[in-house]
Amino acid sequence: MKTKLRLWRGGGTLILAAGLALGSAPVVSAAGAEVDLDVVTKVVTAYQDLLDSHWTDSNCSLSSCVNASSSVFASSGDKKSQRGSSFGGSSKKGRDERKNSGENPKFTQAESALLQVRDAMKDLGLPIKTAKSTIKVKDAKLNADGKATVSVAVGTTKTYENNDGQPSYMIDTHTLTLSPNPENLFAVVEDTIDPIPANDTPGERPTDVEFNEVPLDRILGRESNGGNHPVADATGAEFSLLPAHKEQKSVGMQTVANEDKQPDFDVQKMVEYALHWTSPAVNPNPDVDVMDERFRSFDVNCTNFASQALLAGGWKQMDSKKSGMKEQVRDPDAWSPNVAPPLLVFKQPTHTWSAAQNLYGYAKKHSSYHDLQQGVNMARPGDLIFVDWDPDGKADGELDHTMIVTGTAITRKLAMKTPINGAAQVPTISQKTKNRHNIPLFESIEIARTQGKKLENTKWFALTPQQL
Repeated sequence: MKTKLRLWRGGGTLILAAGLALGSAPVVSAAGAEVDLDVVTKVVTAYQDLLDSHWTDSNCSLSSCVNASSSVFASSGDKKSQRGSSFGGSSKKGRDERKNSGENPKFTQAESALLQVRDAMKDLGLPIKTAKSTIKVKDAKLNADGKATVSVAVGTTKTYENNDGQPSYMIDTHTLTLSPNPENLFAVVEDTIDPIPANDTPGERPTDVEFNEVPLDRILGRESNGGNHPVADATGAEFSLLPAHKEQKSVGMQTVANEDKQPDFDVQKMVEYALHWTSPAVNPNPDVDVMDERFRSFDVNCTNFASQALLAGGWKQMDSKKSGMKEQVRDPDAWSPNVAPPLLVFKQPTHTWSAAQNLYGYAKKHSSYHDLQQGVNMARPGDLIFVDWDPDGKADGELDHTMIVTGTAITRKLAMKTPINGAAQVPTISQKTKNRHNIPLFESIEIARTQGKKLENTKWFALTPQQL
């Protein structure tokens, strides 16, 4: 008879055990064993609930945490080696023994990263107030060594102290390892976050515009030469879909005939579009990018999505005057989601629509966007932020990623150098691939740091339509 991963309850907590195959038919089969996804989902949910609690648990730190989720299993019968709060060994006596043992807590990679980001947000003065995740098990298999490998999409909504604005929401795919101990009790012993996809830059870097690096401190609002000026917070207003989002024809893709410059756009409409399509309501299942169906979706959609938001804000489709599909797609003076000869069903966007460095060049040449200047002091709603951080976590001269500034968050402890009335602000961003909704840019940077991005080697570029 085949073995099957089954859920047992011990001491009121969830324990995954290897037992005889009973009950319903398996969902996934590997290495001669059957894995019940419903069972795995329950165990992973218990694990993720524990991680969510770490955002606000002052008793859990990198140096001391009696409720650390991971453990190293010892020999049979060693109950102290079993898991903490969500799994076996969660009694007060067991927690006290771990607390007094003098040993460092055992963390999964994702758990350690969470605590690092949490502490950085506290130091900034924008601590996490609440955190709640939803999970979706995408795949599970039992390996020959008896361990189970599980792919899980995790969507997390967070609120922040001293902030009444919109919550943030982010989606990541995790790879979890569930391992048995000698008593055949399984627990999550590793959790890694899948890396951020690299932007596939299809076009050559434009040569007719200047690529000017902008200091990260200026984007964050803490450049040492000036104050952090209050700005209008588009996220503070009650959010409702504009007619442009409800009726596709209202955001029609009109062509600008014989015109070289894009019109000034409505920042609020742009921001609302970006917030809508990255929100938990539109992305209820933490899975792939959810996109407006009028537009093609790619493996990497960050710039594709930024262009959609610009279209919603009032930019107009600008067709190429060149002949030949390849020439039209590469045209640095065209901006369109649909380039194709009249009879060709398959369409593709211009590079200026879908690639970070091409949109950067187009925006500087054909719109009111310009470099975020010294004295502005912070990226504001409607601004575009670009990053050059690949390959191997360092700049290589090609822009890899595009973010939209969709709001601001207030911080009160002073990591900021020049606060106003005891308060300071940081920009919040929204993007696709990976989905981020109104997350503080500082938090996004700290997450990238924990995922191996070498920020000291990263180059930042920021464009704004705002004037001093």
